[in-house]
Amino acid sequence: MIPSEQKLLKLLSNNDVTFFIPPYQRNYEWTFDQCNVFLEDIKKTYNANINGSKVEHFFGTITYFSDETPFGQPNKLVLIDGQQRITTTMLFLVALRDTCQDEGVIKFINNKYLKNENATDDQNEYKIKLKQVETDWESYKNIILNEPLTNAQKDSAVYKNYQWFKMQLESMVQEGFDLNELISQGIDKFSVVTVELQPEKNIWENPQEIFESMNSLGKPLSLADLVRNYLLLGKTADTQTKYYNKYWLKIEKTIPKQVSNFIRDYMQAYLGKNCLKATDANHKALYAQFKSIFSTEEAEDLLKRLASDAELYSYIINDESCGDKKIDRYLSDFKILNLTTANSFLLSLLRYWKDDKFTSSDMAEILDAFEIYCCRRRFILGLTSAENKNFPLLVNYLDMLTSAKDKKLKMFEILSNQESALRLPNDNELMRVLENLNFYNFKYSKFYLALVEEKITKSRPDLTDDKLQKEHIMPQKLNDTWKEELGPNYEEIHQELVDTIGNITLIRHNQELGNKPFEEKKKIYINNAGLQIAKTMIVDKEQWNDVSIKERTKWLSKYIMDNVFPIPDSMRKTNNYKTKDKVGLSFLDLQLIGEDIHFFKDPSITAKVVSDTEVEFEGKIWKLSPLTREIYTRKGIVNNSGAYQGAWHWAYDGVRLGEIMY
Repeated sequence: MIPSEQKLLKLLSNNDVTFFIPPYQRNYEWTFDQCNVFLEDIKKTYNANINGSKVEHFFGTITYFSDETPFGQPNKLVLIDGQQRITTTMLFLVALRDTCQDEGVIKFINNKYLKNENATDDQNEYKIKLKQVETDWESYKNIILNEPLTNAQKDSAVYKNYQWFKMQLESMVQEGFDLNELISQGIDKFSVVTVELQPEKNIWENPQEIFESMNSLGKPLSLADLVRNYLLLGKTADTQTKYYNKYWLKIEKTIPKQVSNFIRDYMQAYLGKNCLKATDANHKALYAQFKSIFSTEEAEDLLKRLASDAELYSYIINDESCGDKKIDRYLSDFKILNLTTANSFLLSLLRYWKDDKFTSSDMAEILDAFEIYCCRRRFILGLTSAENKNFPLLVNYLDMLTSAKDKKLKMFEILSNQESALRLPNDNELMRVLENLNFYNFKYSKFYLALVEEKITKSRPDLTDDKLQKEHIMPQKLNDTWKEELGPNYEEIHQELVDTIGNITLIRHNQELGNKPFEEKKKIYINNAGLQIAKTMIVDKEQWNDVSIKERTKWLSKYIMDNVFPIPDSMRKTNNYKTKDKVGLSFLDLQLIGEDIHFFKDPSITAKVVSDTEVEFEGKIWKLSPLTREIYTRKGIVNNSGAYQGAWHWAYDGVRLGEIMY
């Protein structure tokens, strides 16, 4: 480890080196706020020096190690720490170049700091002093070379910060700043301590360990940053580049800005249980858990699976099509409902589907049951308790679902076997809430009415259509005509019923109907609304009063219950939940203690039941689910989630335990 102090610009002016940001580093992420601190430090240093004080500014440490380069090319210095600061400095220098009017200064900045005169080949990665990570490279390269950028490249932090610096410098010129002096009396006074690692000589100077121990001056490392570094660091430069370009770059491009959330949801899907949310405060703990889970995995095998599942994840969070219109429709609904707590369960479902464990028809049935459950429970009754902890547990039931003949019914049975706060609301509970709900101010009222329209006509209205509006049939403000329509109790009727579901409809119209008389509204509903829901149980009425509204409220509520979100007949009136102290029948309930059970797919593998919940296998006591995972691990066929509902993989007397225990 060789530390030395030197001026920042002198370091950057060395034509015998090219700085490389390795693929395991994060993208450039400094914000305008951080750029502003950097610029203010330059201005303070400049002001102090032109006023007679000899001031320097310490800009931190730059840690790197040397890597091999082709003969005749500058040395490659691979940055371990200082990427964000060096990149920001370069962007500031480019903005100086593009703001300055002095051709000599422009040429000096180009040749001294931005481009490498000693590079002899045609590769920009050596001709440009700082080679960015792949996702920033095209934007950065085009800025340096004054070439056009695509809209996507202009959306990068690299381009945005360059433009910000340029705008600030143009304002400073108008205020009388001399850009030449801003360099000589400002940024030229910035010093750094460079630390050169020599891992080939000293094994303790391991770049990965040093990188992880450093506290970056910029944003804290995200879970995605930490996992990427873990999987790439320690490999040769060529292997790092290969893995990054083949797998990690694909992940970042497939689910931009969502990689940390994806990794957390992937972990939940693998474990079949919940993990901490992927927030800045939790990233280190999640990273430690990630390393513990996948410590025995080969990096390339894990990267390959992550890249494959990132594509599945994009179907859940983006507008990417999975290739099946029905499945796309359900995933789109979940995005509208912002049902992110179910992402790990949906990811596992999609993986089972891609692995041909579920057909497309199976998926539609399972997703339909799950959407009905969520819409009844979460989006009508407002029950959101414990979802983040319990939805990941649904992964454990997927093997059970694969063996079920009626996938939709089995999914409903699983969902109706949750604890009270996670219950599947029955018809009585749903009807009671729908009839009294302030439906106009209900967040998903337009979506629900669109589902009703779809059930009636087989065509769903486009929710992004500006002409699609929620309409009060009895208006929010009553005029004399409406008061007469409602009768002497108009005030009480209006207060009680104005926002109920029976008084709300969808229309497709380019103007508000306001408090037009009912007869005029009916004509518009018939001729211009373009939707059946604006006609049914409305246009056949002679008057629109409390009787009409209550009739339509009952009809719409029942229609939603029976046709939009129907549940099996056996669950319509029952309490569809379990109590905390009763999960299902135990071995004791079934009088199996002391009996042998066998592995369903290989009856030669047996275990002895020794308690309510445990079995003995090879002299060791096991719970059934961990034992199931152990058996599959030995066979080399562990599923992607790594989670099993053990009772569905063991049998007694030829019958799966799951079929008699649940």
